[in-house]
Amino acid sequence: MANPDRDPRTHPGGDGEEPIEELVEESREENPDETTRREAYELELMEEGRSEEGAQVEVDEEE
Repeated sequence: MANPDRDPRTHPGGDGEEPIEELVEESREENPDETTRREAYELELMEEGRSEEGAQVEVDEEE
């Protein structure tokens, strides 16, 4: 379970893991379509076993 005291947007999940905000930024850069962007982000989290940690992070670009 994710630590509720740690902000997943700014702290890495553990040794060698990218911070959530870096995964979000990569998804934004690599996927211009909003749906594809979210799917790519969620797939990356799943592959790293971090789905719960980044579930509430907004991936769509702010307007």
